Amino acid sequence: MTTLYCACCGRPFVRTSPRGPAPFYCSQDCRLQMAIRRRAWSDRTATRRTVDRHEEEPAPFGHLPATSGGQRTASSWR
Repeated sequence: MTTLYCACCGRPFVRTSPRGPAPFYCSQDCRLQMAIRRRAWSDRTATRRTVDRHEEEPAPFGHLPATSGGQRTASSWR
């Protein structure tokens, strides 16, 4: 059998069957631990994206965005 290494704890383990996809984890405990970590990481990255989106300064009321070079086109003044 093939020796694999657990993606959670790094321990070597033997693949019990050559059928199907190779397992990533050595035990049910490691599978559960990685599911918990995955949920925690996805919540954190989603929170970070929300914070980043709200940290951008909104444009002042009535402000027209400048075009390239900081110059506004003639149509933006009308």
